[in-house]
Amino acid sequence: MTAKGQISADNPLGIKAIDHLEFTCDSLETPTRALFHRLGFAMTERDNETCELFTQGQVRFLLKAAPAGHAREYFKAHGEGVSTLSFLVEDCEHAITEAKRRGAEVIEELKVVEGPEGTYKTAIIQGFGDVHNEFIERPMTAFRPGFEKCDDPEAKPLKQRVSRIDHLTNNVPKGEMKKWVKYYQDIFGMKVTRYFDIKGVKTGLQSEVVQLPNNSVIIPINEPEAEGGKSQIQEFLDLHNGAGVQHIALMTADIISTVGELREREMKFLDIPSTYYEAIPDRDFTVTEDLKVLEERQLLVDGDPEGYLIQNFSETYVGPLFFEYIQRKNHWGFGEGNFQALFDAIERDQMKRGYLE
Repeated sequence: MTAKGQISADNPLGIKAIDHLEFTCDSLETPTRALFHRLGFAMTERDNETCELFTQGQVRFLLKAAPAGHAREYFKAHGEGVSTLSFLVEDCEHAITEAKRRGAEVIEELKVVEGPEGTYKTAIIQGFGDVHNEFIERPMTAFRPGFEKCDDPEAKPLKQRVSRIDHLTNNVPKGEMKKWVKYYQDIFGMKVTRYFDIKGVKTGLQSEVVQLPNNSVIIPINEPEAEGGKSQIQEFLDLHNGAGVQHIALMTADIISTVGELREREMKFLDIPSTYYEAIPDRDFTVTEDLKVLEERQLLVDGDPEGYLIQNFSETYVGPLFFEYIQRKNHWGFGEGNFQALFDAIERDQMKRGYLE
């Protein structure tokens, strides 16, 4: 460990957390703004009618309708979606210097801005697809220079709010998964912790998970089983016109309450067959929640003798992007035992919509 607390051989860039995700849009009047409110986020800061910052717990979503620049170009190419992943770092100058040394393509060198609350530093490298990766070092009391704190009369806080981004999943074309796994390994020093090869009735996918050892950043990367076929990953790639963030997993301490309230707000989630719940008592973990309540909320569970997690997945809401809600009970897996049920549920939806025959 160096003098900088977060910088180590396992975390060479000194990443502390996901700072925020930037969502590009054409106009701030987009339905995504109302969606963030429905999800329980409140607008806490804004900047000259081109950016609005929505916050819930440690989760920040920046809605950006810039007339020019990367966010605008991303919108033109892909429509609404996550155009930038921003990482809070221990030392921004170190992060960009080390990333460059490790082979990153630098988009923006170190930029230093003095604001009323202190010094704000940023730098940007190219990420997967057209997504940018931004490094941020700043006073914890400020978001960005030029932003002003604001009240949000439209805010509808959840009684049981989410606390952080648990993980975010990237979809890439066939043959690119290994390339981007290597990118996160070489540049960020992440480790591969899981590999999945899922097959449904008609389609399949492959996935690897990369992450930092302290679980602060976890990124599964999916690719379709076959090039040019029809699958849920290929459908995303077609709709998004290329690689992109497929879903964002939000952690909650009480998923039954969180999802229950979201359902009352008419958020739609995938339907899970009743046979799924009949098999839970035979699996190798013990669930303390009432299985009838889990079925009512359509929640999936998975684990091992040491612990388990509870999760579910919304329908698509920002282009082909959707949200996952997850509660962890001494278990840091990804619902491997649920992947097949989830995959099959999405396939059924694709057949219902006529995408798959």
